[in-house]
This record gives sequence, structure tokens and C-alpha cells, in this order.
Amino acid sequence: MRNVTIAICCGLFLSGCSSFAERHQASGSFDYLAQKQQTPLKIPSRLTSVEVNHQYQIPVVGSLANSALMGDKLDIRAPSLVMPVAADSLVSEENKSVEVVFESFKNSAEFQADLWKKLTTFISDKGYGTSLSRQGSSLTTRAIESDPYFKLVFGLEDDQSLTQQYVFSLNVEAQGHKAILAVDLLKHQESGNDVELNQFAKRRYETRMLNLLLSHVYQQAQLAKLASRELSTQGMVMELGFDHEQNSAYIVNAAFESAWEKLARVLPTLGFRVEDRDKTLGTYFVEFDEADSGFWSSLFSSNDVEPLALEQESYQVKLEKSGVRSILTIIDKTGDKLSAEKMLSMSNTFKAVFAKKQL
Repeated sequence: MRNVTIAICCGLFLSGCSSFAERHQASGSFDYLAQKQQTPLKIPSRLTSVEVNHQYQIPVVGSLANSALMGDKLDIRAPSLVMPVAADSLVSEENKSVEVVFESFKNSAEFQADLWKKLTTFISDKGYGTSLSRQGSSLTTRAIESDPYFKLVFGLEDDQSLTQQYVFSLNVEAQGHKAILAVDLLKHQESGNDVELNQFAKRRYETRMLNLLLSHVYQQAQLAKLASRELSTQGMVMELGFDHEQNSAYIVNAAFESAWEKLARVLPTLGFRVEDRDKTLGTYFVEFDEADSGFWSSLFSSNDVEPLALEQESYQVKLEKSGVRSILTIIDKTGDKLSAEKMLSMSNTFKAVFAKKQL
């Protein structure tokens, strides 16, 4: 049994010893490269010619093809695919360039600023931004030297040296709902020497760089979401005030993201059943159920907090950004915002629930 284990381990070790180049080449020998072109078979005039079948004839190499890419110099890896893991990102239908499509309900200026922030944060966090240049809607990185992580992502050996330079191009449509982010490889050096890549190798590097950006955007969004959820478990101060149309509203002293997460916990506690929610509209669609008095007495020890006195019907709870704070309004089934008297009568209850920690 021990010998079998040793043999398996040795096999696994040897199978993992293939070089970087070998993993990108066809298996087997390349003896066919030494073969010479055969001359056509000459049939004497007095004999009948044999029928020639061209079914397996090798196609003629095109004029744009690199004839030097044969044998061990031919990369057999499949093309890399763009992985749109970032929120609101989609695969582009454009096949000639490496790009990704972003969608948003923001206006053009806000949408462009948000995408530029994501891009510059990625460039800064990865250390690609020294001496970067930005012209119009394009951003060019410095010459990027391959570090251990870069080699891991791009599948390079430890002793390989790679220097590359990329340009990112951003195009936001006038209405601001759609943007295209493309990446192009400007410079490629191996061990200090300029190397001209074929279109497939160039596309592979560009795709991996774009996927690296999309992965970074996704990670940053997840970290921000976790931070908002952590803040939403803390108590929040809320006061009675006015919205942008001077209607009675609740002013929450928290940013929209944190207040949105907090609201998901507050509403069921107040007796609302969440039927649906749309963050792009900042709206929770809820049904109000009559609160159980026993529940309220166990939740609050003070008699100053009373259950909400609302009709058992559908409501919309809307949350809007207001700088570093958020504005909360409630709309009834007729589309009207609740009166100032009703908002005032419920303010103590809302304040008490929003102020609770670990809710």
C-alpha cells in the first residue's frame, strides 16, 4: 500500500512539472515540421492516372497569418472570455474589441463619474497608476512590470519577465443608461524585448486584464455592502422633518446604503410585511398588518411607544438620498403621502425602532 501511495505521489509530482510553454503546446512530438513537401506523383502516359482525393488536403495559409507559428510556437489555448461579475455589467456583443457593457439609471455625468472612480481605484490599488495619463475618455497605465500576483493571473513562470501597458476607454451614452468600457494592450515586452503578438494572444491578455478589473469592482462592492450591513445593525437617529417637496417626512441621520439595509429590519418590526422592493426606485412595497400588543410590550419597556395606527392596506415606503442623510416618506394605496398629523403620531415609534441596536 505504501509503494502504491509513493507511486501515485510521484506521478502527480511529475505531471505537475511541465513547463509554462509545454502547458500551452500540443502534446506529442513535432517531427512533422521536418517533413518535406512531396512532389506530385508522375504517372507514365501509357498508364491510367489514379484518382486523387483532396478531402484531407491542408488548407493554404492565408496572407495575414503568421507562418512562424508552428510546432512548439503555436499556442493551443482557447480564447479567454470576459466574465461580467461586477454588478450591472453585461457581455458585449462586439467581437473585435475586448469590452464590457455597464447599465445604470444614473444620469450621464453621475454614471461616468462612478465608473471613473471604479477604474481609478482599481489602477491605484493594483499599483498600475504611476505616470498614468488621462485624455478625454481614455486612461493609459504606466508600463506594468509583472509581480508574483500578475504572473499568477496571467499564467507565467517565476523566471519570466513581462512588461505591458494598457489603455482603458470609457464611452457613456448621452442618456446615461449605458456605458462601454474597453481595454487595449499597447505594449508587450518579454524579458525586455518587444514581442509582436497575434490577435488571439493579444486578446487573451486584454481579456484577463478586463476580468481583473471586473473582479476588483465586484470585491469593492461586496466590501461596501458588508460595511453598510454592519452599520445598519447600529442604532440610527431619526427626526421629523420635510422632504424636497416640503411634505412631512422622517430624516434618518445615515447614508442611503446603510438606511436602506436598516429599513429591511425596521419594517417587519413595525408590522409591515415586505412584498417587494426596488433599490433603484428607493422603494419598499409593503402590506401593513395589525400589530400584536403582546409583541410591542415585549419589545419596549416604555409605555411611551405605541403600535402604529394604520389601515391594513398596501403602502410604499420611499427612501431618498439627501447628502449624508436619508429622507423617508410613506405613500398610501391612493398614491398620496401620509399627512403631517399621521407622520407626527408615528414619529416616536419610528424613532424608537430605528434607535435599536442589533436589529
